[in-house]
Amino acid sequence: MAVELTMPQMDQTMTTGTIGKWLVTEGDTVKEGDPVLEIETDKVVHEMESPADGIIAQILAEDGSTVPVNAVLAIITAPGEKVERRDSAPIPTEKKVEKPPPALMPDKPISTPLTPIKASPVARHLAEAQNIDLAQVKGSGPGGRIVEADVQIYIERHVPEPVESGRLKASPLARRLAKEHGLELKTLAGSGPDGRIVRDDVLRAVEAAKIIPPEPVPEISPEIAPTQVIPMTGMRQIIADRMTLSSQAAASVTLNTEVDVTEFVELRNLLNQKLSAKAVKLSYTDLLVKVVANALRQYPRLNSTLKEDGIHLMEEINIGIAVALEDGLVVPVITNADKKGLSTISNEIQTFAENARNNQLSPADLRGGTFTITNLGMFGIDTFTPIINPPECAILGVGRIVKKPIVHEGEIKIRSMMGLSLSFDHRIVDGTPAAQFLQTVTEYIGEPYLLLV
Repeated sequence: MAVELTMPQMDQTMTTGTIGKWLVTEGDTVKEGDPVLEIETDKVVHEMESPADGIIAQILAEDGSTVPVNAVLAIITAPGEKVERRDSAPIPTEKKVEKPPPALMPDKPISTPLTPIKASPVARHLAEAQNIDLAQVKGSGPGGRIVEADVQIYIERHVPEPVESGRLKASPLARRLAKEHGLELKTLAGSGPDGRIVRDDVLRAVEAAKIIPPEPVPEISPEIAPTQVIPMTGMRQIIADRMTLSSQAAASVTLNTEVDVTEFVELRNLLNQKLSAKAVKLSYTDLLVKVVANALRQYPRLNSTLKEDGIHLMEEINIGIAVALEDGLVVPVITNADKKGLSTISNEIQTFAENARNNQLSPADLRGGTFTITNLGMFGIDTFTPIINPPECAILGVGRIVKKPIVHEGEIKIRSMMGLSLSFDHRIVDGTPAAQFLQTVTEYIGEPYLLLV
């Protein structure tokens, strides 16, 4: 049989109550005594309990709505029970509430009656905590059952608030609202009995705060006005969007190391001597493309991208080369870099650089990258933190080559050293495999003849 959950009358003068917040939704299963909603009055904020086991078949009053005492708030049914939905909660005819005779509300505690007192577990716990005899409390639940709200009402009416030095008089609801809105009670004037701060006092202060005009923002004086405004359009806007995407989407981590490039420098010089007749001049970036491509074959996780269904290991090794322009940056891509010779890689990079400066790169030149190399060594930079080029997994930053004394083969010698910085997405790659990849890159650079193996 369906059970109606109604708005209780929590004091003699109460005619309406406000739904603070439902703690359940339609279709939820509840047990007798479970808290189902919060009801707010000027005096208390309390949880109303379910009067029976069942299912919340329909909720008739929304959060924040004010409804009359005894109005139906929700319908609770047994599992499988069907009831017709109601359009709205019926407003009951007001009944005259008679004050109980003095004998029912004695000034002194009375002895426990012979018949057991019906009370919810929450109500009993609250009464025990406040040392209240439940026989003095009038129940508003089904069959006169005492619920938490009844005990709260008794406390408001009969239990004096502890007197503390400097403590302001305020209702529980007023204290709660003031805390929610960040208001200090001492700044409010109370309109309740003996200057007690009540809900309306807090709400008036909240509304008053809303109409206070914000402080004016000072305008920039002509003395500090900009000399030029550069519009964030075109390439600059695209770069800004991609860098923002990278910083927000990727869990970027950067590893820095220093590598002995003495043999690497000598190999480049030797190759350029041999290739001079063919008008081929290899750059360090050309050699690094081949080094990185070989290392990516061993560590394919660094040549991947993250999509909704998981990590995609890319079949091709396509290495992008960051090329700086006057007002931006482009990243043309060397496709299948692991399958191309150094001469082919060198010619493609030179062509890309020339086309980029002449604004002649095609969209196809910039698509399909799986890893990026960016070199700032020519600007005297040792190491830096490169930003991952989405949707790629990693990027290698290259610093300048500097001769310095180091310990080599047990002796202090002058060797050529270069800084490397690997930024990678930690969502895709852990620190150890990323470090192993960087270590493999340094091994190829330190002993470049390994490229022939």
